[in-house]
Amino acid sequence: MSDNFQVTATPVEAVPDIISELKASFASGKTLSIEWRKQQLRQLWKLLDENEEAIRQALKKDLGKPIVQTHVLEIILVKNDAKDMIDNLDKWLGVESIMVPPPFENWSPVFHRRPKGVCLVIGAWNYPITLNLLPFLGVIACGNTGILKPSELSPHTSTLLADLFPKYLDSTCFKVLNGDKTIAQRLLQEPYGHILYTGGTAIGRIVMRAAADHLTPVTLELGGRNAALVTENADVELAATRVAWAKFAAAGQTCFAPNHAVVHESIYDAFVEALIKTYKSYYPQQATVEKVGKIVNNAHWKRLTSLLASTKGKVILGGKGDESSRFLEPTVITSVLEDDPIVQDELFGPFLPVLRYSTPADLSRLQQKLSPTPLAVYVFSSDLVQANEIASGSMAGTAAINDCMAQVAPTSLPFGGFGNSGIGGYRGKASIDTFSHKQSVVTVPTAPEFEALLGWRYPYAESMETVEFVKANLEARL
Repeated sequence: MSDNFQVTATPVEAVPDIISELKASFASGKTLSIEWRKQQLRQLWKLLDENEEAIRQALKKDLGKPIVQTHVLEIILVKNDAKDMIDNLDKWLGVESIMVPPPFENWSPVFHRRPKGVCLVIGAWNYPITLNLLPFLGVIACGNTGILKPSELSPHTSTLLADLFPKYLDSTCFKVLNGDKTIAQRLLQEPYGHILYTGGTAIGRIVMRAAADHLTPVTLELGGRNAALVTENADVELAATRVAWAKFAAAGQTCFAPNHAVVHESIYDAFVEALIKTYKSYYPQQATVEKVGKIVNNAHWKRLTSLLASTKGKVILGGKGDESSRFLEPTVITSVLEDDPIVQDELFGPFLPVLRYSTPADLSRLQQKLSPTPLAVYVFSSDLVQANEIASGSMAGTAAINDCMAQVAPTSLPFGGFGNSGIGGYRGKASIDTFSHKQSVVTVPTAPEFEALLGWRYPYAESMETVEFVKANLEARL
């Protein structure tokens, strides 16, 4: 396959029939069995296990991903979550009793988790295995049928998923539909039980508007200018090592990566020196596309090089690139001010601007200005009280103390954004909450003595005596 390879688009006129088939499969009841759902989850695990080399090759062609990053951040991450979902599914889907005060305890109040029907997952190109299949685990686990719409910007991986899905999963229940915005726009004209979208904020708004026409619930996993906040109490070398790893992994094209670092003025120079040391240890000769990966397409490459040219900061490491291979060196930019063009939007590339702050109030102000509702915030400090105070003061969707992107590692720990970085979340039990409906159920006793307690609601009981009876028997007292 050449670098100009494109996905084979699903014809838009096929969408109604595909939706009808998925609705019919759901209506048949075949997805309701917990064991059937587990079997489909096992099949998804096998899809990854039996096609590791094909996945590695597809990701290399699309994004130039190094093999260790591919295995850990794409394959293992999803396999571990699938195993965790299988192991906990009975518990997570079990009937939950609700504790209520008298006299309602005899009503057996519970809630059941019911499937939502046909669900739509619109995935992202930067982690085209993880960000497609992690949410789709929830679609399967909750007994839904579903459509996966991968990104056309990762065509080799999207094509591979379309090829593998019918070989491993029930093809009457789960479909991969490929194509560009034309097929996405057509899909969004249909009603669904739930839509989950991963991508940029602008498209997220479009998805939400389309969903509103059908009152479809939506989960949006968007971006944000995540900050690494390095306090005066940080282990400087450790902070530099961990920030650099997270920033430069996948050529900086990670929604959870730090967008920029904000460093206390007392350790600013030491942090920069530690970054230089770390950089040289990562790339002893020089950074190459094989070690870093490549930018997803020429448009993004040009956007990033234009941003780099516009900065008023000082490029101390990297800064070079090759358009033919879409390679950009990991780059560190110091002496960056808060109004610099390079920190006005999410970079999504291997550039690390390093800003400085002087006081806690200054740090808080910078956070509010540059990233008021990021997807993540990362705080480095040996004073854990200080670190947690800073993290809790942020409106970030997720946080990590003394590391970056570590919150993604534990299976079943939900992630999601807030404000401009997203709505809702998923993963593990959070995926069950997202892709199922909580149906509240009560079973009201029929005994005559209980019926007497309900006599107040009938028209013939309209009197002050009834009011006093209700107050004595039903009203909660402080």
